[in-house]
Amino acid sequence: MEKITLNCQGRKFSLSFNQHFSNLLFVNQSLNVGAFNHYQKSGLTYVDVPAIVGITGACENVDTLFKIGNRLDLPLFFTQTGQLALEQALKSNHGVYTVIHSGRDEEEEDERHLRQFRLTEEEFDCTFEGMNRENYDEEKMFSALLSHIQLTVKSMIKEVLKKNEKILVKFYHRDVDRLYKSLEIDFYQISYEEAIKIINKIGKKNLEFGDDLKAEDEALIVKYLNKINEEIPVFITRYPKEIKFFNMKVSSINPRVVLSADLIFPYAGEGTGSAVREHDFERLNERLISSTMFKLHLERGGKYEDFSWYLNIIKNNLTFPHAGYGIGNERVLQYIFGAKDIRHVSLFSLFNEQTGDWDVSRYGKQAILTAHKKHILLTIGKESDKKLLGPYIKKIAVNPNYVLYATEKTHLFLKKQGVKTALVYKISQIGKSPNLADLLNRRLFDLIINIPRRENGLVNKKEFTDGKLIRKRAVANGVYLVTDVEVAIDVLTNLAS
Repeated sequence: MEKITLNCQGRKFSLSFNQHFSNLLFVNQSLNVGAFNHYQKSGLTYVDVPAIVGITGACENVDTLFKIGNRLDLPLFFTQTGQLALEQALKSNHGVYTVIHSGRDEEEEDERHLRQFRLTEEEFDCTFEGMNRENYDEEKMFSALLSHIQLTVKSMIKEVLKKNEKILVKFYHRDVDRLYKSLEIDFYQISYEEAIKIINKIGKKNLEFGDDLKAEDEALIVKYLNKINEEIPVFITRYPKEIKFFNMKVSSINPRVVLSADLIFPYAGEGTGSAVREHDFERLNERLISSTMFKLHLERGGKYEDFSWYLNIIKNNLTFPHAGYGIGNERVLQYIFGAKDIRHVSLFSLFNEQTGDWDVSRYGKQAILTAHKKHILLTIGKESDKKLLGPYIKKIAVNPNYVLYATEKTHLFLKKQGVKTALVYKISQIGKSPNLADLLNRRLFDLIINIPRRENGLVNKKEFTDGKLIRKRAVANGVYLVTDVEVAIDVLTNLAS
């Protein structure tokens, strides 16, 4: 690629791709140095956090998680945030930070959304602000949180201007005076409730309390609060608790909102999410089990126990009350360049322009280049049938291309035989997860071996209820279904070979 067409501060122009790439390297480096220097002076400790984690440690948006294939067939994902890992680290240190690669399995990238980006994150506890459990003040902590974010972002911008002002002016004609002004005054603040009033009035909308703000709504607020020739970022604070993550602290002053803030940048939009964290176990637990996120987690086969590692930290007071945030580095870069398109300030996107790794013409190649695993459900009624099929199941269990699932009694029987299966619960076992009703609806299985109990050639009535439902769903979904022991032996023998 010889040239790239950019739009910075509303002005379109072309630049050599290599020149822009080189410029971005220097600006990006300065941004990271600015954050690092600030954190070191503040007394924070850098922490490497896991990049591959379970769903409770990964997730900001469950629908855009990258799934990670692995030999053990564990539910692992490419992390979207290091927040909970940093909260773990607070057990050993009062203030920590990290910089991660955050992943979003987006259908496509656009002017506002990236599939992977850099996220700078900090968590600090109340001792940083001269407090302890006895004299803890949540409002003081919230003010400190906004201050920490502002100081970090300003350090990023300051270092970029110090090292790269000439690049911004010469190649991008950036009005750096506006950036310098953002270093001189506090970022603007407005509550969510005040923001929707302004949006309804100026933007002629009909937003209600509890509605999510769209990118154009946030841009309208930034424009409304900034004066002519100003480009000051804006904190929108105190969002409704229903639309925010379960561990954001509900305000004691106004229980309808949480002590959260999003920092909105000119050109870039939302660049920072933050909150004071809930440190009261009972309130945290209640918020978790009543959240939409948790209900979705259960529907998809998750369990309450998946959160126990985090809940135990709070229940046992292993950390002091704390707060934290994550800054999307590319959103700050977009603001610094005044760029309309975030892809133009993302090194990852520019690398991909050359490699073509995300080219849609490669659709379907994953199944060719990686082993395609078959998911098999085993539900065998009679003990004698389990013993008869056991040796044949053992033969396919050693093949890594097969993932075996079994209902409770079959699972326990095979476990004694040294065969690893994933336990699933029958449709009638309502409330237990993962439940076959959900898994069958999701068309998870490639093959179902369902051998009902038969006495004198007739299906046992108890077995008939669940078994019939399984068989009906299998037929309806076009899943291969085996209900005869002899046929099951033939099928398993063929699979093993």
